[in-house]
Amino acid sequence: MIMKHLANFLKISVILFTLTSCENDNSVSKDELISEWNRVSENPVFRDIIPTENYQVASDPHVFYDETGLLKMIYTGDVEGVASIKLADGSSLTSWEEQNELLSKVGPSGKDISKETAFYRKTSSGKHQIYYIGYADENSYQSEVYLAEADELEGPYTQMEKPVVPRGSLAGKNVYLITSPSVVEYQEKLYMVFLGWNNSPDEVTEVWVIGATSTDEGYSWSDYQIVDTRIGMEGQITKISENEFVSVRTGSFKDKEAIYYARASHPFGPWEELPDPILIQQEPSLEKDEIIAPQITIDPVTGDEYLYYTGADYEIGWWIMLAKKK
Repeated sequence: MIMKHLANFLKISVILFTLTSCENDNSVSKDELISEWNRVSENPVFRDIIPTENYQVASDPHVFYDETGLLKMIYTGDVEGVASIKLADGSSLTSWEEQNELLSKVGPSGKDISKETAFYRKTSSGKHQIYYIGYADENSYQSEVYLAEADELEGPYTQMEKPVVPRGSLAGKNVYLITSPSVVEYQEKLYMVFLGWNNSPDEVTEVWVIGATSTDEGYSWSDYQIVDTRIGMEGQITKISENEFVSVRTGSFKDKEAIYYARASHPFGPWEELPDPILIQQEPSLEKDEIIAPQITIDPVTGDEYLYYTGADYEIGWWIMLAKKK
C-alpha cells in the first residue's frame, strides 16, 4: 500500500525537526491559543479514492493559479499501487476534480519509481516544470530531487536523465535522502530549499534544511548551504512579492502536531516565525493521525492567503484540507 510506510517516517521527522531546528517553548495552552485561521466546513476539499483497495491517497498539495486565473493542484496520489504525481482542477477553493496523471512512469534514471512532494513552477520561456523526489525502494527510501518539463501543464512531461539534486555530500553533510523541495525566483536567480536526512527513516538522527541556487532555469544547482528556511516537516515556500516570502511547516505543539508560519525577505532568510502555530491538529476523524505537507496559496487578484495541507487517518488514507484567514 503506497504511503502507509510514511507513517512512522513522518512522525519521527516531526520530532527530529522540532528538536534540532525549530524549538518552541509551547508556553501557551491549546485552549488559550487564538488563531487567525479557520478550517473550512467543506473539508476535506479533495479526496482521491482507490476503489479496489478501499483506501485513498491525496497528499503533498501544491496549489496555484495558472496564467488564465484557474486553480490547479499537483499532488501525490496512487497509480497502480505506486506513489505518483497527479493533477486536479479547482472550480473553487473547496471544489476539486481529479484530471490526469502527470508523472507515473519511471524516468531515464531508472531510480524514480515512486514520486512525491512535487513543486510546480513556470519558466520565463513558458516551460512547465515539476520538481519532485523520486526513489526506487520504499524500504531504503533513498530519495533525490528530479525535474520534469513540458510545453503544457497537462503534459506530456520529459523527465531529466539524472536527479538535479542527488543524495550524497551536500553543504558539508552526508545526505542519505532528500525531501520537500521548494523552488522560488529572487533577483533573476532560482533558490531551492529542501530537507536532507542523515539516514533511512528507521535510523535517522538528524535533519538539515539545505539551500542551493541555479542560474540556468533549474537544470543545474550549486552553492549548497545550510539555511534557516522553515519548511520542515514537508512544508513549502511561497513567493508573495519580489522581497516577500512565506513558509509553513509541521512541528509539535504540546502533545499535538501543528502548523507554523514564517516570513522573510530572502528565500534563505533570516526568517521570522510566529511563536504560536496557526493551526493545531484537532479534527478527530480528518486529522486523526497527522497534519502534514502545508502550503500557502496566494490569490493573485486579492492577495488573500489560503492554507492547504494534508490530513490523515492511517487506516483509510490521506486527503487535502483547507484553512482560511478570518
